[in-house]
Amino acid sequence: MAAGRQIMSAMKKMFLYIILSVSFQLLHAQQAVEGSLSTLLNDDMFVSSDVSMVVYDLDCDTLLFEHRSHKLVRPASVQKVLTSVVALEKLGSGYTFDTRLFRQCSDEALNYYVKGVMDPLFNEQDMVELAANIPCGTVIDTLFADCSFSDSLYWGAGWSWDDSPYGYQPYLSPLMLCGGAVEVVVTPSSKGEAPCYTCNPKSSFYTIVNEAECGNSELGKLTIMRDWLEDSNVIRIKGNCVKRVKERMNMYKSADFFMAVLMEKLDSLGVMVNNVAFGPSQGEVVAKHSTPLTAVVSEALMESDNLCAEALLYHLCAPGSSAPATMKGGCKVVENFIKGKLGVTCSFSVADGSGLSLYNYTTADILARALRYIYGNKRIFSKFYGSLPLSGVSGTLKNRTKGTVAYKKVRAKTGTVKGVCTLAGYARASNGHMIAFVMLNTGMQSARPVREWQDKACEIICR
Repeated sequence: MAAGRQIMSAMKKMFLYIILSVSFQLLHAQQAVEGSLSTLLNDDMFVSSDVSMVVYDLDCDTLLFEHRSHKLVRPASVQKVLTSVVALEKLGSGYTFDTRLFRQCSDEALNYYVKGVMDPLFNEQDMVELAANIPCGTVIDTLFADCSFSDSLYWGAGWSWDDSPYGYQPYLSPLMLCGGAVEVVVTPSSKGEAPCYTCNPKSSFYTIVNEAECGNSELGKLTIMRDWLEDSNVIRIKGNCVKRVKERMNMYKSADFFMAVLMEKLDSLGVMVNNVAFGPSQGEVVAKHSTPLTAVVSEALMESDNLCAEALLYHLCAPGSSAPATMKGGCKVVENFIKGKLGVTCSFSVADGSGLSLYNYTTADILARALRYIYGNKRIFSKFYGSLPLSGVSGTLKNRTKGTVAYKKVRAKTGTVKGVCTLAGYARASNGHMIAFVMLNTGMQSARPVREWQDKACEIICR
């Protein structure tokens, strides 16, 4: 009995020693992170700018550092973190974006319908494969575009009007081809000559006017611009071409762009179309193209694709509803998630899924809660985590943290608009712990010094 009590006493002492040792290590780590990040906040750039921060040890469930974590700020593209988390949670990783082809045959006519669901990754090859399901020699009386999936609003509230011509702000519609944009690549030719150019996808829907010249500095910098103020799809190349330049121009009326290219593909396959119209689908499904939700989430996070984020948002209010999907409805789903699942009671604003809107306002605390929430959901965390850019390697982080201790140890979403530079995600600490962090920098004129500062903060977290 005495020996047993001695063993129990020794075990209790050992257990207490372990608890105290772990607690000491945690306290030491917390003090080290807090002290180093506090010192980093003394940077001169914070004379005129600000930052909201949260650093959280997920393995120990311990807050390591916070600074103005409840301040409302614009998140920029870090908004895509919230959109992606809610999409994976609500729709599931097995969800797909299905573009369907219908066939309706009667004694009077043979009609086909293509029904879109705002698939942001539907490309030219996908269109060719869909069109190939219509036999060569077929004469279609009317080819219908079914755009009943969503409402007719093609931009989000608070989107900047002067971003219009660029591919990162497309005209939203259920039928999207190549992101609703055309990629124009201009390359130099001989001096005094017009430069060469290529366009993808090729179509007569738009017109290229090449007014540029090679080796003529008086013409100024080369520009590629659509006549967007006239709602025209004329793309003009102007200026002096001295190197390869690439630009993505959005197409005015993206559903019409989709149908125009589809008509051209059908013609090349020997299919004749007498009429084109818009209307709800009828008949039987003869073909379907499916894009996995996980692929859309990956593009939204890895490459910060705005269309992918908005498509995710629209689909949040689509399942089980006969009414057209709306951006406002998707925002409501995200708001309910933040209040219900994350337990947020403070004010915030969700205006879109991508972060383009000037009306988005969130906090570092809300984003940190979202990162903690999905980390605890092992069913979908791997899909989310693997879609985030890896520091120094991929996506929007491929050129950051190289040559530092944070190289290949950070997976995070970036965000940049004028006056805002944000970063939120995960870092692997030297002790193997997973750390969630959020940095929302605001009030600066240049993003470069802010990114350098954020990278230094990531080094501290990884140490």
